[in-house]
Amino acid sequence: MIDFKKLAALGIVASSALILSACNPYKTSSTGGTGQTGGSEQASPAVVEGNVITYSDSGFSPTELKVKVGESITFTNSSMATVQVNSAVHPTHTLYPELNIGSIAAGESKSVTFTTTGTKKYHNHLNASQIGTIVVE
Repeated sequence: MIDFKKLAALGIVASSALILSACNPYKTSSTGGTGQTGGSEQASPAVVEGNVITYSDSGFSPTELKVKVGESITFTNSSMATVQVNSAVHPTHTLYPELNIGSIAAGESKSVTFTTTGTKKYHNHLNASQIGTIVVE
């Protein structure tokens, strides 16, 4: 027999998860293997050729990138494993919350756009010795 209480609870949990996954206070977008961008909340950031940080098995490259406010930066994972991009300081990730991009699967990309100047530090949460810096002018 169908337990309607369990079914209703499952529906509430699934709906809540869907709603919360859509709530992101930071301007990020992602791309999969098709190269199509996901839902970005920004109108049209300045995309500058070269504002790409590539992750490989040896870490991030370049380890320092200078950009202007409003320019988009794309993190691309060219390794065979998932990378988890998070703000300094490990393990709390509280200094630059816009850099808490999260997991990027092998072959995928995610982008972020900064609206304030400053030096922003990040790392791979799965290997905290792999670090990088973004200088926003």
